[in-house]
Amino acid sequence: MLKKMDELQKELECIYADLHRYPEEGFAEYRTAGIVAEYLKRCGLEVITEIGLTGVVGILDSGKPGITVMLRADMDSLPIEELSDCEYASKVQGRMHACGHDAHVTMLLGAARVLAESKDMFSGRIKFFFQPAEEESSPERQKKLAEAGYDVSAYASGASIFCDAGLMEDVDACAIMHVQPGIPTGKVSISKTNAMASSDMFTITLTGKGGHGAQPQGAIDPVPAMAELISAIHMMPTREINAVETCVFSIGEVSTPGSTWNAVAEKAVIRGGFRTFNQAVRDYIKKRLPELAGGIASANRCRAHLDMIQGYRPCVNDAELSAFTAAKLKELLGDENVIYTDMPAMTSEDCGIYLEKAPGVFFWLGIGEREGAPALHNPYFHMDLRALTIGVQVHVHNALSFLEELNRQGE
Repeated sequence: MLKKMDELQKELECIYADLHRYPEEGFAEYRTAGIVAEYLKRCGLEVITEIGLTGVVGILDSGKPGITVMLRADMDSLPIEELSDCEYASKVQGRMHACGHDAHVTMLLGAARVLAESKDMFSGRIKFFFQPAEEESSPERQKKLAEAGYDVSAYASGASIFCDAGLMEDVDACAIMHVQPGIPTGKVSISKTNAMASSDMFTITLTGKGGHGAQPQGAIDPVPAMAELISAIHMMPTREINAVETCVFSIGEVSTPGSTWNAVAEKAVIRGGFRTFNQAVRDYIKKRLPELAGGIASANRCRAHLDMIQGYRPCVNDAELSAFTAAKLKELLGDENVIYTDMPAMTSEDCGIYLEKAPGVFFWLGIGEREGAPALHNPYFHMDLRALTIGVQVHVHNALSFLEELNRQGE
């Protein structure tokens, strides 16, 4: 295996550099999808293309009966101008792979090659998901999806499109890896259960009656209502939600559109979001927000309108599989290189829907070259290329371990 990884490293570096130079928007990863599909075909896999416009699935069947395991990579980039000086920096103005999805694609392609050459080592099937649009997609891309017949009544992500297409129906277990520059190269971090939080967004518009700032009695000012509402929203986690639950609000934008310093604004707008790990808490907040907005607006003689975008589900690991994965990766990487933790991340990922469809584990792969390496979503983001083959080994080890153990349990 180690000799094979050494031989594979140069090929992976070339693939990674090419993908990094040409980042693509969610649901528009046509070039990336073409590279993926061609590579998988050369490895001898069955290949399905054009799922959600650009999604690709490779299927590796051992020819022997057994369970089906899914491994996943996301393909899209971010609307960030790259500022790093690496020789393979983005050639697309205003867009870069700042979240490592190009690394995800590269590692999973390498794993597909290694596993395809090792079919005699397992029984069952492995599905390789190369999904579009984990980060975001523009309204134009959502419109393209609708025109292609996909349901976009709720915000569509690559993972939701894959699940709607029935691609998880025959999956018995899944392992989802994400790179993390905050973790040193050679280490992984696995949460025991809660891995990533949900993420929902809202916009509340409070409408009063505009007027002259010197004559407020002739107007209805929505700004005091906005201030009261912001305070009430931030009080919700401390007074309405069980103290043992994790819940955080962020109100990142406030505005009085079209107004000025010496006027009473006609409208006041707040935009924000909330994150949690508990679906019941999530449902409660969705019910409570319009009640708060409506009540406070009415008390201030205003009208309230709330727009809510349902974001990503929480990512919750299967407790048994996360423990199993941690134990198996200790065999591969060493005890000191596996962080098995109760501490989740409050950031969000669309793979939570996969973990609802089948038991699985989401975990982080360290790619940090040094302490203080630029974080994900940073214009200076840069990964340690040595992590490419480590990621391949982790994918291969997970797939073979899952197949062996879960096939044994099913006997």
